[in-house]
Amino acid sequence: MRTMIAIVLAALMLRCSALPPVVESSANAEREVRKLERAWLDAYEQYDTAAMNAIVADDFVITFPDGSTQTKAQVVASIKTPPPPGNSTRFHTTETRARVYGDTVVLTGNVIGTYSQNGKSSSEHYRYTDTYVKQGGRWQVVASHLSKAPVVASKSSGVSSNAGQGRSVTGNKLLSLKPPSLAIEVDEELPHVGILNFTLKDAAQVERYFYARADEAGRVQRLLIIQFESILPGVKGSYSFPITNPTRLGDYDYDTTTGIFNFAKAIAANPGAEAEHTKALLEKNGFKVDHDFRVARYARIVGDEKRGELIFFYLEADAEEGFTELQARAKKSFQVTDYKPSGTTGS
Repeated sequence: MRTMIAIVLAALMLRCSALPPVVESSANAEREVRKLERAWLDAYEQYDTAAMNAIVADDFVITFPDGSTQTKAQVVASIKTPPPPGNSTRFHTTETRARVYGDTVVLTGNVIGTYSQNGKSSSEHYRYTDTYVKQGGRWQVVASHLSKAPVVASKSSGVSSNAGQGRSVTGNKLLSLKPPSLAIEVDEELPHVGILNFTLKDAAQVERYFYARADEAGRVQRLLIIQFESILPGVKGSYSFPITNPTRLGDYDYDTTTGIFNFAKAIAANPGAEAEHTKALLEKNGFKVDHDFRVARYARIVGDEKRGELIFFYLEADAEEGFTELQARAKKSFQVTDYKPSGTTGS
């Protein structure tokens, strides 16, 4: 009997040792790499050589638009000496997409560099491809490629004309320095995927920031839209609506509505409006939105003259629970911190 038990145990041990290793999920890999990408940009901004050494692989090479390259040693050397006081460099990314291949993650998107030197500001816009590999239990960037990309001020541009001029995105933080003055922290499970700026019916200016999570086929599962809207100069009127179902976000109450939303139906009912612009941008970036969504909408009027509006749209596909559960998840997906700049009466 003892011999038989020993044989069975040995067989089980051999079987277990033959099992494939546990593979990190694609979602976890993407989340870790997106955080590391932001930390890498921070290392450039803060002239942090220790962080740069940890994030960049020893055999790393970056290729610039003119064909020149830098190794890890050259990158680290370039940030050893901080700039004079008053000079700074800032980076933010937009339309970032991730592709996960086991222990390799490839990020593609736009990176915008804003530079301040001797009282003068300038910016550059690039398309980028960054490749991360997990080695020895940690992720590192092994290669980067930049190509010059012009900033096109069009209704479908991924870069807002207001970027750096009142509103900006750094990672998953949106900062608005002009009314409304606030900071919005978005859940890292919803990567930032683009900015849209367009005129609505020759009456208002709309600026939309998009954060989305899609499945492997590109079908959007969760979508957060942050919309700043203001009546155009020279156009009479103001926004007016009661807050009948309030939700507290930051320091203000927002009127809350819920329902079912379908892009195709919304476009057919109101062509040329927000839904059509939004669908075009998302599809341009490889997302599919041809299905129904449950949506929670939060809106408030901005400014003493009531000529501005701030709206949050949180959408989910295939949500099985009711709208109460949807709203609970919506409130967890972003946090609002309001500011009151000196010399103003609020926003």
